[in-house]
Amino acid sequence: MANIIREGSFRDGFEVGYRSIRGTAVGMPGVPGQPGTRGNSTPFLMGVRKGIERALGKDIDDLQD
Repeated sequence: MANIIREGSFRDGFEVGYRSIRGTAVGMPGVPGQPGTRGNSTPFLMGVRKGIERALGKDIDDLQD
């Protein structure tokens, strides 16, 4: 259970998040500056979140079910 949340850099997380939406055959955009890490999160998970947001072109908080 301890390995469920991956430790890593913001940059690594951004790439994982972006490529999970856009795929592996697209070029990577520039990595944004690292925001402050939210409570109960890690820099890697913040990177995943920002990567997904960049790939979708919108904030995750704006998405609805």
